[in-house]
Amino acid sequence: MCYQGEEIFMSEHNIPVIDVGLLRERDLQGSREAARQIGQACRDIGFFYVRNHGISDVVIADTFKFAEMFFSLPLEEKMKLSMERNSKCFRGYAPVLSELADGKRNSYELMEFSVEFDEHHPDVLAGKPMHGPNLWPDIPGYRAAINRYIAELNGLGFDLMRGIAINLGLNQNFFEDAFNRRSFWQFRTTHYPEPDDVIRMVADAPQDGPVADIEVGDYSCGAHTDYGCLTILLANNPGLQVRNRDGEWFDAPAIPGAYICNIGDMLQYWTGNLYVATLHRVLTDQSRISLPFFFQPDYETIVQPFGGVSEGRDKDFPPIQYGPYAFEKYKGIYPNCRVA
Repeated sequence: MCYQGEEIFMSEHNIPVIDVGLLRERDLQGSREAARQIGQACRDIGFFYVRNHGISDVVIADTFKFAEMFFSLPLEEKMKLSMERNSKCFRGYAPVLSELADGKRNSYELMEFSVEFDEHHPDVLAGKPMHGPNLWPDIPGYRAAINRYIAELNGLGFDLMRGIAINLGLNQNFFEDAFNRRSFWQFRTTHYPEPDDVIRMVADAPQDGPVADIEVGDYSCGAHTDYGCLTILLANNPGLQVRNRDGEWFDAPAIPGAYICNIGDMLQYWTGNLYVATLHRVLTDQSRISLPFFFQPDYETIVQPFGGVSEGRDKDFPPIQYGPYAFEKYKGIYPNCRVA
């Protein structure tokens, strides 16, 4: 695994590497300094690395291990958990070329998870969009490892958002309160196959429905911004590329021991464009596993720029309920999926 190692370095394009250990420990001075660095990064580039994040190597290694075990299964086994066939709430497996970015099909396969609601939950029975159960492979230990990782990343997400609140001059619990003390996270394990394997997998994978008429992208994952507040990503190989404020693309390396984070459209909206979500894409010619965790507001959260950022701009930034907004976005990236 390439996510472990001895060297921590700065990106040559100055994506900062921020020590968030004291922020996570709630040390007052350390939290302020980490918050200052996070806020500066959100204004300048929209990306930052975090180290001393508190997620153990064992938890990380187990998550990569089980992701690889699942993606190594025969296609017919993975398709038993097909998002298109077996879910109405964007959970489950999506084969190569079935998810969209920049309006084109992406060259990776994935397993998508979100907040768990069993089939008897009142919101599921009421047909509330994006509410339902996750789909799990019959791999011993898989579910426990994925859930353990999600719980750790959810905690990290709340701490990073606390730092952002501090930097914005808000009550440090502003986002936790706005999220109703729960996030409507999305998590996926993603496998970018080698180019020759993509060709083989496309030949084997079902290519039907609305997605079949959509153009295949020029990149492993096309240029896009994320929909939520904060994405926290770990990958075992390079491939991520970021577009700076001058419109130039550059590589954002997988730094050993560090997560790379980027702000999403909803945090840009929430700050009245003080923070700007940054376009990014993936281009790789080698097998790559990535673990993007999308830290998002609660489904019921109402998002509108807050005082000091949004003065006189109410007409430009009407209130948005996060859940229906996200639902429309996900329908756009998974055109073959049935929805509740």
